[in-house]
Amino acid sequence: MAKCPACERDVATPFFMNTDAWRWLACPHCAAKLERKSPRYLVALSSFMLALIALGGLGHRYRIISSVLLVALMVVIFVLITLQLLRPELQLRKPLSKAEVELKISNPPN
Repeated sequence: MAKCPACERDVATPFFMNTDAWRWLACPHCAAKLERKSPRYLVALSSFMLALIALGGLGHRYRIISSVLLVALMVVIFVLITLQLLRPELQLRKPLSKAEVELKISNPPN
C-alpha cells in the first residue's frame, strides 16, 4: 500500500514487474492517474561507489578500506532497492504534451 499524493488515502500498488498494471494505475478514491517516483538517492550512492574504487588505487591499506566500504555500500544499496520495491512512492502522472506537427490526411489534395 502507498499513499495517493492527491487525496492522501491508501492505494493498492501492483507487483513491481507488472508494467501493464503500473501503466493504468489510478487512485480508486479520487481517480488521479499515478506513477512510481524514481529513486534519487541511487545516483549519489553510485558516485560514492566510484570514489571508493578510485581510493583503492592509492595503496594496499586504502584498497582494504575501500573493499570493506564497497561491500557495506552494496548491502545498503540492496536494502534500499528492496524497500523501494516493497513500499513505492507515488506521484501524479503528467499529461502527455500535444504534438507540434499535425498530420491532416482526411482532405485529399485538389
